[in-house]
Amino acid sequence: MNLSDLKTSAQVHDEQRHDPEFRSEWDRTAFANDVALRILRYRQEHGLTQAGLAREVGMTQSVIARLESGDQPPSIATLVKLSKGTGMDFNIKVSGGAVEFIAA
Repeated sequence: MNLSDLKTSAQVHDEQRHDPEFRSEWDRTAFANDVALRILRYRQEHGLTQAGLAREVGMTQSVIARLESGDQPPSIATLVKLSKGTGMDFNIKVSGGAVEFIAA
């Protein structure tokens, strides 16, 4: 195999986006990953540990850890607790079987 035979990361990503199985998994996990990043960013900006944030929002440290892992999307009730406890806004759109953040 020659170096010129290799695909660029953009080509691979473009092919994957058109693969229904990949697209389904992407849609399933993208929202959870977005929430995870927002929670982690909030904690870092406010100098909080997972336990500290958990106390602030009325959850356990293990729930915060699971949210930050991005493995599973949070429930609406969880987003409400996070919003009440932190002041974060979660503007979401549900369309075509996918959930995503929208600009406020």
